[in-house]
Amino acid sequence: MVTVDDSEINFDTLSNNLEESIEADRVYNLQNAAKIRAVNQPGTSYEDFKNIVKGATLKPIDKHDKLYCNPRHVWNPVAKKEDEGKVDKILTSERNRNATK
Repeated sequence: MVTVDDSEINFDTLSNNLEESIEADRVYNLQNAAKIRAVNQPGTSYEDFKNIVKGATLKPIDKHDKLYCNPRHVWNPVAKKEDEGKVDKILTSERNRNATK
């Protein structure tokens, strides 16, 4: 009969390894199902196949999800900051100029 000494087992490491293995198995199953779907689609190129497999683990955005970004991000922090009204006027005039061309 085999006996196990609990003092030699690191249960935290064992638990972490189990969680990693479960996650790896979940990803494998998702990618494998995506491969099967991609192969069965007529006219699928290799690029399409590759993109389908890459996107297998992505989740769609829910309407309650928030995008944490600033739409008015300053790309050049050294440049002088303009007020929003002036920036909107500039963008509107550029759009009008491009529309007339």
